[in-house]
Amino acid sequence: MSNIFFTSDLHFSHRNIAKFCPHTRPQPSYQGDIDTLDQYMIEMWNDTVGVDDDVYNLGDLTFSHNLRHINKVLSQLNGRHHLIFGNHDDIIQDHLDKFLTTSKHDGHPLLYSAQSYLKLQLKELGRTLVLFHYPIAEWDGCHKGYYHLHGHIHDRMADIGGRILNVGFDLHGKLLTLDDVVSYLEDLPKLDHFKDDTPLNHLAIPSILSSSPTFGQIKVDDEYQQLVQNISPLIRQKLMQNRSNPQCKRKLLEDKKPINPNT
Repeated sequence: MSNIFFTSDLHFSHRNIAKFCPHTRPQPSYQGDIDTLDQYMIEMWNDTVGVDDDVYNLGDLTFSHNLRHINKVLSQLNGRHHLIFGNHDDIIQDHLDKFLTTSKHDGHPLLYSAQSYLKLQLKELGRTLVLFHYPIAEWDGCHKGYYHLHGHIHDRMADIGGRILNVGFDLHGKLLTLDDVVSYLEDLPKLDHFKDDTPLNHLAIPSILSSSPTFGQIKVDDEYQQLVQNISPLIRQKLMQNRSNPQCKRKLLEDKKPINPNT
């Protein structure tokens, strides 16, 4: 029986990744040593993944810009490798046909599939997962309990409610199974649409807007025009409130930490 795994931000051939994430990466033997790092990640992958398994890799696969070297790494990885593009995957996107059509040791292509965004429906398990490199504040199906898996932020967690999980290798130190994902997310509450009971504009919705108005009606409606005039300063006020929020201040300070300038 085949298995499904999830991971992100493996950063093959990134000579500084061990410095930024020393708890999940071996220290290189010498400055600029990427072979030690790559071999460790290849062995970790193959110790986990079988040739008939599927791995959904949510981006930032490699820092190498040498196609031959990238091919060498990918050709050693077991299983069907599905890539969700991250911000460091430009070279793979530029040569995608080659990666999708070149076979590796187990008969599968170097990349079995590749896209920027994937809504993965596992009907036999009754699960729907939204896969994207970046964390999304409100994703498709969040109010239905769909899972959102992402990467990009390495060993941190996004300050977003709902059934969302960073599957980054540097957070977990391993590739996650579907059971791992379910164990983290299944008991979490769904993310409600429009959970904030207070409209941003602090105004009652004009009655004309609740009756399917025509363009002409809106154009001359005084209450609607007042809404349009008032919304801009109210948005600015809300943004400033967010900046003064202690939780927001803490997030801003965390973002200034030199965790990984190449993220």
